Order: sequence, then structure tokens, then C-alpha cells
Amino acid sequence: MDKIKSLVEARTEFATQEKCEEHLARKHWPNGVTCPRCGSKDVTCMESRRQWQCGCRYQFSVTAGAVFHRTHMDLPRWFMAVWLLCHSPKGISGKQIQRELGVTYKTAWYMAKRIRWAMQHNLVGGLVTGKVEIDEAVIKADGGKATGNVTYQAKDVLGFVSRTTGSLRMCVLDRLNHAEITRACTENLGRVQTIYTDEASRFAFLRQYGLHRTVNHWLSYANGATHVNHVENAWSLFKRGLVGVFHHVSAKYLQEYLDEFAFGCSHRGEKSALVDLVLAGC
Repeated sequence: MDKIKSLVEARTEFATQEKCEEHLARKHWPNGVTCPRCGSKDVTCMESRRQWQCGCRYQFSVTAGAVFHRTHMDLPRWFMAVWLLCHSPKGISGKQIQRELGVTYKTAWYMAKRIRWAMQHNLVGGLVTGKVEIDEAVIKADGGKATGNVTYQAKDVLGFVSRTTGSLRMCVLDRLNHAEITRACTENLGRVQTIYTDEASRFAFLRQYGLHRTVNHWLSYANGATHVNHVENAWSLFKRGLVGVFHHVSAKYLQEYLDEFAFGCSHRGEKSALVDLVLAGC
């Protein structure tokens, strides 16, 4: 997958079920097929069922544990869906996936949701370290229907960008207060060298994580190296994706869209390997 750089190449490489299964097998078992239950290599291939059986009597397939396990959709279309989500910087809508793959909207939405789950799984445990910018934003999300009309909720979100590693994390807050910001920092911050924020008093406690530098946005966007331009750029790109691609997102699923965007930004230097990163997150 590392050498595949275009959708045309991906369609050729994963044109059949067999090619997709071979790719998954190489990624899952680089040293030979191994039983996921007991770790034994004493397995027998049942070609007619496209499965293996271990000496412990456990039967498994190459898709076991993957986002597409136990679905009836063929693997070539699953791989194309993964490719599309991984290589669309501002995201891709369920309607676009429906058109590209020739499936129903319900199927396209389900596939996108499962792939975002794998992206989220890839981010778990990956803390933001080094020189970190932190900033909040307000996202207008769909809050559902009330008396026949769509209602909207202003959701507070917090973003973390590492200048050192390039990693990005975004999380929805119940409300923008000390307790929620502390929770988000505990879940996302690792060993920090310097933290950059604006001068909002809500961020004053961040000095406990390391050197804390602030910029007064009433005076300028930056004071030398003290700025939060990277995380503000991330908010700008995400919001443009919401307006231009998704048009609106449900408040219930907002975190999933944030994780999708954070995954793509965190691995933007590994574009040709993003599909494998998603598969590894299964």
C-alpha cells in the first residue's frame, strides 16, 4: 500500500476479493497465519469457506476484528471507502460515498461510521507532546428535530496541536469550564515542553504542565514564536469541511468527525500509508 499514491492505482491493486484478502493477510500476519485466540501457527486453511481452523478448534477469517468483519459488502468497495475517507482532506460525505461505490445511502453511512471508528481507535493513547498549542472553538451542530424543525446546538470543542510531532487532537466539551478543560488536557497531553494559548483566564492553570506562553489577540495574532496559528488553521479547515462537504453534522456524532479530521492531519506526511493505518486501528 505504501507505493499506491492514486485512486486509479488503488482500484487496480484491490480490484478483487482475493487481492484484498491477500493484502490483509500480509498486514495481519507478516510472519505467517496465526490464530487470534491462542496465537498458534498450527492452522489449516479451509479454502472453500475462505477461513482457517486452528488446533484449538477456533475458526477465523482474514477479516476477523476488522471494520468490515461480518458485513456482506465486498472488500474492494470497503477498501475504496477507506481510501476515499483517508485521502479527502476536508472529509467526504455519505452521499458522495454512495455515488462513488454504487451503494445505498444507509450502507454508505454505515461504512463511513465504521471507518471513523477505526480512525478513532488509531488515535487512542497517542498523547500530544513537545511544544503544544491549545485553543477552543465553537461548532454549530445539528441537535435534532423539535416540532418539525431542525434545532442547532453550539458545541464547545478544544484542540491540541503539537509543533514538535505534528499530531492533532480535538475533543467535544460538555461546557467550556475549568473541569472540562482539565479533563481534556488529562486525556490528551503527554510530556509537554511549552504550551501556547491565548490570554483567556481559563487557560491559566496550564502552567502546571510546563512552560506556558500566551498571546494577546487584541494586540496581534503572534508575538514571535508565541501564537496558536497552527490549531486555529485546523479549526478553519474543519469548519470549511463542515460547510462545503457535510453542510451540517449531528451533535451526537460530532466527536467522530473531529477524530476523522485529527487522524488525517496527524498523519498528513504518510498519505500513501493511511489505508494501512486505518486497518491497523481495527
